[in-house]
Amino acid sequence: MNLSDSFTASLPDTTTEETATEDAAEARAQALPLSRISRRSAADEVRGQLLAMIESGVLAVNGRLPSEADLAHEFGVSRPVIREALRGLQALGLTESRTGRGTFVASKVAKLTLSFGQYSPADLNEVRRCIEMPAASLAASRRTQADIDEMRRILDAHDRVTSTDEAVRLDGQFHCAIARATGNMLFLRLIEDLREILQEQSLAVSALPNRRAGAGSEHRAVFDAIVRQDAEGAAAAVATHLGAVEIAIKQLTSQRELDD
Repeated sequence: MNLSDSFTASLPDTTTEETATEDAAEARAQALPLSRISRRSAADEVRGQLLAMIESGVLAVNGRLPSEADLAHEFGVSRPVIREALRGLQALGLTESRTGRGTFVASKVAKLTLSFGQYSPADLNEVRRCIEMPAASLAASRRTQADIDEMRRILDAHDRVTSTDEAVRLDGQFHCAIARATGNMLFLRLIEDLREILQEQSLAVSALPNRRAGAGSEHRAVFDAIVRQDAEGAAAAVATHLGAVEIAIKQLTSQRELDD
């Protein structure tokens, strides 16, 4: 054995040590009570709390909201965050800005805006059919017990919820759980992005009488098909759900036209 071989032989087996370290780190991570991080922003949180106060009557119709500066102080966030949250409430027809006077509660019932940025409700629902129906079909074929348990947890929580904002959050979680069950993370990314775009529409639709219960029943039908590993049934159940959303949007649009 030459000097070089002797030196190499004397070195510790770092590959084995690194593998052991990585295995130990992975085991520790699996043991931790970690929860998936929500993508909701600070503005979403602020809007959600204000929405709950409007729905409950704590903030009464025609009542003036505190100033941006006061809200920023109380929530512990910046004024741009408050402005973004207030824009969301105004887009739903829940508040209105009166020049020189501030922001006032305009209604306890959300109204659907006719478009969301550059996307109409018809555009959004068309794309949802192209993405969410195949995703449900794949989820039915590929779901694990962990996927089923997570969907059931979300649906049970949705049944108990009283806040519209919380119902919308859980609605989004359920659709993302379906996407995750496909095993294709691109489905998850696409549906997460869609949920962000759909947030105002979902809030408005959820405010319709009995719509929250209807959505819960429709979600259960999708879930049941996924549990049965019925790919066609899961896609059909999503189609039924999206059809109900389309009907709700038409109701809200008609209501807005009458109010105007």
